[in-house]
Amino acid sequence: MTVAVGVVGLSHLGIVTGTGLASLGFPVVAVDSDAEVVKALAAARPPVHEPGLPELLARSGAAFTTDYAGLERCGVVLLAADTVTDDRDCSELSSLEAHVDKILPWLAADTVLVLMSQVPVGYTRDLAERLRARRPDFRGPVYYWVETLVIGDAVARFRAPERIILGGAEAEWEPDARLRAVLDAFACPKLRMSYESAELTKAAINLYLSTSLTFANALADLCEASGASMRSILPALRSDARIGPRAYIRPGLGIGGGNLERDLVNLGELAARLHVDGSLLELILKSSRARYGWLTRAVERHLLAGRSRPRIALWGVAYKKNTASTRNAPSLRLLADLRGRADVSAYDPAARVPPDLASVAASALEAAHGADGLVVLTDWDEFAAQDLRAVRAALRAPVVVDGVGVLDPAAVAAAGLRYVGIGEPG
Repeated sequence: MTVAVGVVGLSHLGIVTGTGLASLGFPVVAVDSDAEVVKALAAARPPVHEPGLPELLARSGAAFTTDYAGLERCGVVLLAADTVTDDRDCSELSSLEAHVDKILPWLAADTVLVLMSQVPVGYTRDLAERLRARRPDFRGPVYYWVETLVIGDAVARFRAPERIILGGAEAEWEPDARLRAVLDAFACPKLRMSYESAELTKAAINLYLSTSLTFANALADLCEASGASMRSILPALRSDARIGPRAYIRPGLGIGGGNLERDLVNLGELAARLHVDGSLLELILKSSRARYGWLTRAVERHLLAGRSRPRIALWGVAYKKNTASTRNAPSLRLLADLRGRADVSAYDPAARVPPDLASVAASALEAAHGADGLVVLTDWDEFAAQDLRAVRAALRAPVVVDGVGVLDPAAVAAAGLRYVGIGEPG
């Protein structure tokens, strides 16, 4: 069965979903009210940074439009707008609701509606009830498809997912034939459960990852205080079958990007509403917020102490590699804290360097030229591949503060540089 698919909301999730489905052979109508975004996508110029996306977009064949009426001919409509996170790391659902208002007149009475946007537990069931109250003729099934994309690896993960997690009105249900036709394009397990179970699964994944990060940071602190090495310990941990080789154990400067933080806040609100102990959630958020202190101590001690307005090189502004996002990135906070105390030359392959806070370098090596030390805050592969002897020659003082563990301490030392890293002795 060939089914036409509508994709609503052309931010990161919707762009990857629409382009990915079109590349798998589905006729796709991708809709958003932002004419500039639609124009850019139609010209194969994605407004988000994602490896592999420009190439996929150029050959996908998806129809990008601002006309919601195009959804009328789609048997399946995916509501895939990214959920906005406000300054308190809470879900801001007004933009998602605006898309709901726009699609409602154009859904055929039997359209399969699939919500992919990240929402709090209970939202999908409430949405289904509201849709049927506003459109009594609407009898199509409503499902929740858990989004498990990873920024920086979203295209590959969409086209070859580990599994697909789906929510329906009941704990046990069979998908509509049109949804099944979409699912059949993916050779992976499909896990079906209730709306609430699927919604909580999404949050639970991020809770587990956040807990792993908190564990890694606690262990890193113990390593530094005792003279142990986190890098030495990690292979031993990952060789334990109960932990595993892909365990998300990586110390850092706190949770960034907004998505994990938002799910922690949402779960905290759910726990409070249901009178469930939410102390773990509070602990994780508190620990994450405190991690920036490691960076300030390292910079004060190794780069600022004894120097009057030093020049500092900064590699990485994005909160992690393969994205241009700086949401909750420690780089922006550090740049603001260094204003008036140091001159910073910064470089990032994708993210915008704030020109009012730093001079913008054209390369990593250029940023290092004449600097009294280097700070690395994004784990770009480009940084790991740098010629460290050339970096040593460019720096005025041989100090590297690596806040993301992207450099090899032994290679740094072999190049004549002093390495300061999370979880490492000295």
